[in-house]
Amino acid sequence: MKVLKMILIISVFFTFIDTSFSKQDFQFPESQYKHLAGKDFLDFRMIDESGKVVHLKDFVKKGKPVVVVFWAIGDQKGTYWFLPQFNKLYEKYKDKVIFLAVLLSRSTPEEVQEAKEFIPLKIPVYRAYSEAIEKYKIAKIDVPYIVLITPEGKIKRIVIRPESYTRYEEPSQPLTQKRQLEEIIAESIQKLDLYIRELIEGV
Repeated sequence: MKVLKMILIISVFFTFIDTSFSKQDFQFPESQYKHLAGKDFLDFRMIDESGKVVHLKDFVKKGKPVVVVFWAIGDQKGTYWFLPQFNKLYEKYKDKVIFLAVLLSRSTPEEVQEAKEFIPLKIPVYRAYSEAIEKYKIAKIDVPYIVLITPEGKIKRIVIRPESYTRYEEPSQPLTQKRQLEEIIAESIQKLDLYIRELIEGV
């Protein structure tokens, strides 16, 4: 636990530099993810915060949309800056949408709780491993990797690394200021808010 705390602290104070930009406005990237659009969700096993083994299928087709957020401890921008802001969408839509924060690391239950408090993260956390990674073709650089699933169990949209999206005017200039990163995240949250509303309304 001390090691985890040290990793968390170091990550939070790491220099804010972003060189991975996307101009696709959160559309499906032209990659291995595009073929998933409109297809049935892919089931996988995971462990809830009580230690119980559950499946994604236990939450899908229950009359509500499902939003799965794959994340990793130590991913500085995606974990410590984006996830706390994503809490706003959870609070806003948790009565209409099932949210799952799926951690892709072999952390202990104690480390999960410590990370939730440190980030902080309000969304229920589930631990998943290679099965989820292989089925959704998730690379380390992709997280947060967000899957929006309709009440019927179809994949509506996949969003990868929303905290890296920006409409910037000088692509040669890397992001080095905290303020700029906060603006990008705020914009991504607005876009995700729209996508979740579309999911609820069946648009």
